[in-house]
Amino acid sequence: MTEYLPRPHDETLRRRLARLAAMNDAVFILLVGRSASGKTRAAYEAVAAVLPDWPVVHPADADELIAADIGPRTVLWLDEAHRYLNGASGEQAARALGRLLDQVTPLAVVGTMWPEHLRRLTENRWDGEEVSPHVYSLLTGRHAMIPVPDTLSGDSPAVAAAAARDPRIAAAVRAAGPGHRVLQHLTGGPELVRRWEMGPDQWFTAPEHAVLTAAVEARRLGHASAVPARLLMETAAGFMGSTARATAGQEWFPAAIGALTKPGRGPAPLIAERYEPGVGDPDSYRPDDYLEQHIRRVRAHRAPPAEFWTSARWARTADDLYAFGRSAERRRRYGCAAAMYENAVQQGHSRARAAWAVLRESTDGRAAAEETAATDPAAWAAIAVSRERAGDGSAAYDAYRRAAQAGDEWAWSAMARIREEEGDSAAADAVAAQAAAVGQPLAWRTLGRMRAAHGPAAAKAFEQAVNAGDGWGHIGLAHVAERAGDVLEAVEHATRAADVGVTAAWARLVRLHWSLGDPTAAVAAATGGADAGNPEGWSLLARLRAADGDVSGAAAAHREAAALGVGAAWRELALLAESEGNTAAAEEAAAQAVRTGDPEAWTALSEARAERGDDAAAAHAASEAARAGDVQAWITLARGRERAGDTQGAERAADLAAERGSPVAWSALSRMRERAGDRDGSRRAVLRAAALGAFDAWTALGRVREELGDIAAAERAYVRGCEVGDTEAYAALGALQLEQGRSAEACAAYRSAVDAGLPDAWEGLLSAWATQVPRVTTAQTVARLRTSGLPPQE
Repeated sequence: MTEYLPRPHDETLRRRLARLAAMNDAVFILLVGRSASGKTRAAYEAVAAVLPDWPVVHPADADELIAADIGPRTVLWLDEAHRYLNGASGEQAARALGRLLDQVTPLAVVGTMWPEHLRRLTENRWDGEEVSPHVYSLLTGRHAMIPVPDTLSGDSPAVAAAAARDPRIAAAVRAAGPGHRVLQHLTGGPELVRRWEMGPDQWFTAPEHAVLTAAVEARRLGHASAVPARLLMETAAGFMGSTARATAGQEWFPAAIGALTKPGRGPAPLIAERYEPGVGDPDSYRPDDYLEQHIRRVRAHRAPPAEFWTSARWARTADDLYAFGRSAERRRRYGCAAAMYENAVQQGHSRARAAWAVLRESTDGRAAAEETAATDPAAWAAIAVSRERAGDGSAAYDAYRRAAQAGDEWAWSAMARIREEEGDSAAADAVAAQAAAVGQPLAWRTLGRMRAAHGPAAAKAFEQAVNAGDGWGHIGLAHVAERAGDVLEAVEHATRAADVGVTAAWARLVRLHWSLGDPTAAVAAATGGADAGNPEGWSLLARLRAADGDVSGAAAAHREAAALGVGAAWRELALLAESEGNTAAAEEAAAQAVRTGDPEAWTALSEARAERGDDAAAAHAASEAARAGDVQAWITLARGRERAGDTQGAERAADLAAERGSPVAWSALSRMRERAGDRDGSRRAVLRAAALGAFDAWTALGRVREELGDIAAAERAYVRGCEVGDTEAYAALGALQLEQGRSAEACAAYRSAVDAGLPDAWEGLLSAWATQVPRVTTAQTVARLRTSGLPPQE
């Protein structure tokens, strides 16, 4: 390997590893950055330097991770962590990881991930499908996420010195030029991209080029692991012209695979893997990461050829089939999606039947959807939600009833809610009583919350919940009593809730006792909650004391909360000390917050100092936040300096954010300058943001220009966004063109957005089709397309 060239994130990573070892802690450290940014090498170098005597466990897949027996003083290595967290097995793996982090110390779980994979695993779904809760909790909760930039300036003294020692680094610096892509040139990624960009029958033969493209398409559309050979071979045919298909020869596929998996001058563009048991020939292939990232972006606005959808049945797992189905549905290839869901159901996927049933309701009618749902409670619940969104309460109620009969406990609550919303309280009560009779008291609690404005009716519903064994009903009764002004009765009900194990009741007791003027009882409630495993009462008590001006008492309560593991308590202590002018105490609290895994205390200090105009102190806090892994402080500082008119200071802060893996500050500066009328400054900032990888910067700038009424400039920005691969730009461009009556152009833009899988683009495309003059798509055709979707071909 070449000499390692440390960057700011390396210090953050190594400090975090050293801290977890010293404090006997367990932590999930996730390095997030684009391909060829140096994530894996950074993790390797940090573990080798800080934990050289700890064994490293590298599970092959999610199943092996779930089954692994991990002991203390171990590094669990999860390179490309998304591979372990996809689908049903990924949810089980995330649950297993959560248990490990709770039970085994010291433990270092080190993972890497692309930003797009992190976004996919944590974002809110457009179609209402819930993210996997354990995966979401793992990736957004207890972990240290460290951004890794994909740039390395060849101008730095350290890089120049390394280039003088190693001709490979020198060659990469020369090739990177001002783009600062030294790391990518060290891996040979840009050369692979250049060869692929030449097209078929240039560097790569037509079959080789098609196989590479097909491998990326399968991964882009949801295949989590390497692509099975059969799927790859059948899909590749769709990326070959008629002449190439006729002249390729009988052995075209093995010949292409052989050429693509053989390293030449640089990395092999295709990596061979084997998933079948035993040792033998490879059965699956995945593209080089850097090349995959590039092709993904280039083809993000294009749907795959029809051959892809027909060959997708060869996907490795039911999760892969389901992911293909979701991709097809998002791109409005409904027929393809239905086939994929059916195959996934046959392979035992837990959620595929629900998605299939909802899709069939829109394409084939209710009878087909109900036939598909069969006895699956999740499918009936999904149909019910879909019907309710469409405004058909009666049909939704019927579907919820079928879901409840099939065993969905939440369906009872939905049925009671629908009857209550219809104004039929007696029918709602009957549903809740029926639910309670089969052991589901939640429906009564739902009715109690809906009737909160009517105290006696709400109290009756909560009493029924309590009678059915739901301790949370006492919380409802406490709320009703407090609303009626009877605080003592509220205390009595909250106490009963705490007695039956509802730990959230303790915090309510803290507040109730405080409102009664009994701080001693409030402290006792906070202590009781902590003993029951819920320390939130101490945090609440701290806020109540602070509101009464008792700063020392608030600090003491925050310290109690911090000692009980409330990470935000140190942040609050830092801000409290800062507000009192005690800089040393504020910084000590922020440092302690970092030691417990919360770098945001420094960010909060940076923001507070920037607001009062202390730029030097704000910059110091921002620097500490970045060292701890949170670059948001530099972004905030850049915005603050820009607002204050300090252009150079804003750009220095934006550069520091970019050095730590976030180009967002440059994008924000471009929008701020645009609003201020500084078109030249705005352009410089957006170009810098895009060069650093913020491909959505042009689209965000276009929206600002559109708000300001500069439609021509907005369109230019959207076009630039399309050129750099931001799929959102196509939808924005389509909407702008449709408003101007340019329906043919809008159709083209919206079609690209639909093929990219953007949720809101479909209706825009249908509107554009319907308004074309001369009209080439009739109203009847538009109505049919809304139901049937698009044909599978590109």
